Amino acid sequence: MDSNELFLQELYKNTTMGADSIVDLMDKASDPRMRAEMTAELEKYQQFSARAAELLGERGLKPEEPGMMAKAGAKIGMTFNTMLDVTTSHIAEMMINGATMGIINIEKQMNSADAAPETKKLAEDVLKFEKSTAENLSRFLK
Repeated sequence: MDSNELFLQELYKNTTMGADSIVDLMDKASDPRMRAEMTAELEKYQQFSARAAELLGERGLKPEEPGMMAKAGAKIGMTFNTMLDVTTSHIAEMMINGATMGIINIEKQMNSADAAPETKKLAEDVLKFEKSTAENLSRFLK
């Protein structure tokens, strides 16, 4: 697998984890505005994930799901983090932290991968989305 294909796999994993995390947190959010924000973000993550899968498919590759340890770690972390605090502010903070981790991951990949134009475009779109996500969620912080 070349660096472009590895980058696409990372984009797929990043956006899939983003979507999965929102699904896991959704039932803990009681604020209708937060739930609406989460629903909109979930749809975007799913679109990005589907686009990454499509680009991988064009190369004869299947998308690799996030590893079991990564998924379990995220789920345990969310469960632990929401055990004592399920306020809208705390959920927003958790989601901002997740988006920030995604931004860092994509920036690293963009700086090191020799990516095809369509991969770079997808990465730039995801990066722009995750930055706007963090900004949009900041209005819920208290």
